[in-house]
Amino acid sequence: MKTDASGGRNLRKAGPREPRLIGFAATRQRSPGSRIGSGILGLLTLLFSLILVGVGYAEGPDKVSGGRQGTITVERCGRDVIGDDVECSGTFRSDDGTLRSDVEDFEPGEDADRGEEFQVVGDDTGYFRRGTTTSFYVEAVKVWFVAATMFGVALFPVSAAFRRAGRPMRRGTFVAGLSLLFGGLLGCGVCALVNAVIS
Repeated sequence: MKTDASGGRNLRKAGPREPRLIGFAATRQRSPGSRIGSGILGLLTLLFSLILVGVGYAEGPDKVSGGRQGTITVERCGRDVIGDDVECSGTFRSDDGTLRSDVEDFEPGEDADRGEEFQVVGDDTGYFRRGTTTSFYVEAVKVWFVAATMFGVALFPVSAAFRRAGRPMRRGTFVAGLSLLFGGLLGCGVCALVNAVIS
């Protein structure tokens, strides 16, 4: 124990230290402007997540709706007018054997030789997309997993912005955010691996 200048004991006792809150729990130590910023960031992330849900639908169900899966056998290829993309012509045969048609403008995304075959899905307008029905649905699910990841990220700033001052983040919210975050990343990786195998 410390002594004062006269040699006597200093009987003053230090009071209890105030516990420190860290991370998203430190709401009462943040300014109102910071909380508003967190809320805006969280809401923008949620909006981006909803946009990704729509993108996933466009990449999967919308592309294969009413489409027909089959194979295009390349006859010849050349560059387009700009010279950036490869355009090929050939013959399309549906997998069920009920349709055979000539194809004039097909973009395989790479140089192709005569006789080379590509799995495609054709729509009612005669436009063909390289891939299969399964690969398009897997791509859609991958985008939805990214959306789930963004939902998980958004939970943290939104919770920090609307939580009462001095209160820590609820355990359920914290677990839900982490589950969406890491579950979405894992699902996205699995979908990418599946598409790499089936493509």
